[in-house]
Amino acid sequence: MRTRLLLCTAAALTLGVSSAAAATTHAKGWIPGLPAGAAQAALAPTPTLPKPSGWPFRDAFSPTSGTGRLVDGALEWTDWVYDDYGASSPLGAPINTITLTDPFAPAQGDYVYPTGSADNDGADIFLAGVGETKTDSIWRVDWNTLANANVPIAEWTFDTDNDPATGGSRWPAGANVTTPGIKLALVVSAKGAELINAVTDRTVAKFKTKVDSSSRSFIVAIPRKVMPVGGTWRIQLGAGLANASGTGFAVPKLVGGLSAPSGVSRLYNITFRTVAQEPPVYLGGQSDDLESALYTLLQDTPGVGALGGAGAAALVTGNFWSEDDQANTLSTGNVSKFSQLVRWSALAAHKTTPAPLVHGYSDRWYVSSLKLGQGVDDTVMANPAFLGRIQPYAVYVPSSYTGHSKLPLTWILHSLDVNYNQYGALDPRLLQEECQDRDSICASPEGFGADGDWSGDAEHDFWQTWRSLARGFKLDPTRTVISGYSMGGIGTFLLGLTYPSDFGEAMPLDGLDDSDCSGVNRTTNAEWLPYVISNAVADEESPWTDAEGEAADFQNASQRYEFFTTTLPEHNVTAVADGFSTQVNALHGAPAIDADPGQVNYTWCAAVVNKRLGLGPTSVYWLSGLSQRSASASSSVVAADGAIPEAPHSENREIGTVTPSDAPPMAVIAGSWKLGALPAVSDHLKLTLKNAASLTVNATAAKLLSGTATVSSDGACVLRLADLEPGTAVFIGSNRVAVAGSNGIAVIKLTSGTRSLSW
Repeated sequence: MRTRLLLCTAAALTLGVSSAAAATTHAKGWIPGLPAGAAQAALAPTPTLPKPSGWPFRDAFSPTSGTGRLVDGALEWTDWVYDDYGASSPLGAPINTITLTDPFAPAQGDYVYPTGSADNDGADIFLAGVGETKTDSIWRVDWNTLANANVPIAEWTFDTDNDPATGGSRWPAGANVTTPGIKLALVVSAKGAELINAVTDRTVAKFKTKVDSSSRSFIVAIPRKVMPVGGTWRIQLGAGLANASGTGFAVPKLVGGLSAPSGVSRLYNITFRTVAQEPPVYLGGQSDDLESALYTLLQDTPGVGALGGAGAAALVTGNFWSEDDQANTLSTGNVSKFSQLVRWSALAAHKTTPAPLVHGYSDRWYVSSLKLGQGVDDTVMANPAFLGRIQPYAVYVPSSYTGHSKLPLTWILHSLDVNYNQYGALDPRLLQEECQDRDSICASPEGFGADGDWSGDAEHDFWQTWRSLARGFKLDPTRTVISGYSMGGIGTFLLGLTYPSDFGEAMPLDGLDDSDCSGVNRTTNAEWLPYVISNAVADEESPWTDAEGEAADFQNASQRYEFFTTTLPEHNVTAVADGFSTQVNALHGAPAIDADPGQVNYTWCAAVVNKRLGLGPTSVYWLSGLSQRSASASSSVVAADGAIPEAPHSENREIGTVTPSDAPPMAVIAGSWKLGALPAVSDHLKLTLKNAASLTVNATAAKLLSGTATVSSDGACVLRLADLEPGTAVFIGSNRVAVAGSNGIAVIKLTSGTRSLSW
């Protein structure tokens, strides 16, 4: 088969192809697992983190937080980002003001940062590495934020015989935490490093810290003649704020600028915590006992759990920043549970192990191509708020996944004022139903913060997260579902109606169509994308009357949909009640995308296009090269392809009720299709264009390597017929107006009016 072509004009983003054409050739940057109509943001080159000077090993850190691997002579560990909130209060009350940017995703730890260059993230460990050469052991810590290298301090501890019964216990340098069995400690700041005997508290040796600002790394090389390495060591690593001399830990800050009590832990972050130790719902720890008991009681009480009775407790038991175990453990002072074994023989043998595959729930990261700065903007409603080059996202991997075969992908977009761990923390049943039970990988991006409305920077994050997922997992892009609650529902409308050919079904939950094309009804875009719409009748933030109007739009457009009216009492109660099994069942598994339908009715506007960020439609089924003549009005293309005949359909409306086991009774209106007789196949294409500056038709995908067309346009438009046999002539009437070149493309310049074409 001839190479299929992708077209790019200066007037438009046209890097997508029809889903049929995607089987052979794709846009530059496309990788398996991405949809054919991916926005340019997903196709941009993947940035790589700079490798720090002084690290002689290959950088191959795990993309999953809370995991590590061996890499050709080094142990490389990945910590969570934005998890540096220190110890919790005795009652475990989540009051950290940094996370007020996500007020329904509070941090458990209470530590904040002094004003200045700490940027609300100054002691956040991102990566940790230990390596061995013939002459040295090398110790590396990478910071998520390093706006000022004098802000953080790190401390390594070494139990060199892996025996807690020998050695000391108190961490040197005023860390105010203990671990039975440590023999040595390495205190590292930008001003230097100090190896300390943990039993005598005396300095063994001092070293220079190699600070690499580009990689945000502190690296210390210790000669083996100074600190011999061998056998099996148990190591730990914690971080906080450096004192003025850089030799010890400064007193942490609490809410309101108060200093923490003198005897409490001074660590903001401790690494070598595992995925299992930081689950999305954390029910352990001394300071969480009351909240854990309350959550369990309310969630398991018949009727109460379905009404969201555990919601208040879930704000405490929800591990929104994957630091609940850290916060509780730091509050006890004994941090021995967070450690990692180093078998020096494995490092000496240059052993390499694969990046861990974590089933169930975990957090991952990618390197963003956006350069927004560093740190956290803790202003309420800040957008974007999490500015770093590393962006996190949540993933659920069903137990059936082996990496050998493709699985569908389900997006679960987070709500306003929450974060990417919303569904793990607040809706574990929903995750089970959408991910495990449907045998689908699920993902929740952060969107650079709580309030992005899934447009602009937040949409950019969505597409780059998809790129990261496609690199990390085998995905079936022909069976992708998009869903989300509240703002996540808004995003489900926005992304689903802008990129309908990329999704098989959409499920907005208590979130309205606020998809930027103000005053323009884009429901017709969903002809091949069924919607499952759900809204509480008493929802004060997502009014039911508006949701009913959206369902009516689907009804009037003769689209397939289901509209559930739930009887929960309030927007936030509905969110935490976690009773969505009926809506998930309406997805009918993992529905396949209708790859190349015979009818395409697509409307877009300038508000959904952002060339700087690489956002906007690239292709819709077998149409691509979409661009507008005027940004002040909406544009549309209506295409009817006789070579792919579609049966006419009318709406079949059904009304009923359902009584789920996990939610109060709900009403349902379902709109399905009643199909008429299938018309005969023809080689004729009918196109109606409004405010379109350019459009490309893929002739192979449209099954029109030869044929006729009636094209109506309300203004000048460049029409391209792609994938023709080279030399194919295109006529308007008897006049030859174009010839397909060696690339198979014929270019027809249209003016306002209706034209009859043949080729």
